[in-house]
Amino acid sequence: MPWVTFLSQKSHSRPTNKNAQILTSGIHDAYAVGDWIVNLQLSRNQRLHVLIVCADAENHSIADQLAAGAVVERLASQGIDAMSPEAAVANKAFIGLSNAVEHLITASAAAHGQSMNHEVLTIDENLPQSEVRILN
Repeated sequence: MPWVTFLSQKSHSRPTNKNAQILTSGIHDAYAVGDWIVNLQLSRNQRLHVLIVCADAENHSIADQLAAGAVVERLASQGIDAMSPEAAVANKAFIGLSNAVEHLITASAAAHGQSMNHEVLTIDENLPQSEVRILN
């Protein structure tokens, strides 16, 4: 699962800053995470730097890439569209493959001998922000 870290403008190089928030996201809650970021930026009344990292870099999966792209897409759809090249690639992959997300994740997991809970393979566009998983 991608981890999403939010850094204030003044602390963009240090994720351990006391103002940083660390979240975890998957496809299912990607839009709720995007909405949460937008609302945090509005509540702080300052531009935030968002760092999206795949938590398990050694086993980077299609699910991680698409979930990261879904978070970026939600941010871009709400006007937060300045992004790194890596975020742009994840975003375009998600947009271009959005009709096949569930199939791609399931097929990739099966190829690696894993099973997936189908409930978490689709984006819940109505998931409340209160369901966002904050790790710190």
